[in-house]
Amino acid sequence: MTTRRYGEAVFGRRSPKPRPDDAPGLGIGALVQVIDSAEGGERWADEPIGVIVAPGGNQIVGYPGVGEPLSWTVAFEEPVYTKDGRGPFERATVLSRQLVPITTGSGE
Repeated sequence: MTTRRYGEAVFGRRSPKPRPDDAPGLGIGALVQVIDSAEGGERWADEPIGVIVAPGGNQIVGYPGVGEPLSWTVAFEEPVYTKDGRGPFERATVLSRQLVPITTGSGE
């Protein structure tokens, strides 16, 4: 007897597989560094570090719970400024393409 997930037997669906271009490591609780992007977004001074605390407001693709957020709310480890001098900000909504996950060395 084979075990199937709900929907596979009835609808012939398979579980989704990550695409090669999916950014791994982005989600609530992830430690990230904010970088500049040539494709737009806010320009932050000194590439600040923070923790993702929530999806970026109503900028979610598709329906709630479906798709990847286009932005995330990041709480910074210390107040930060934009390159044009605005701030200080303790948290901000940042585009996904500007976030780079920071991994801690585990010795593996």
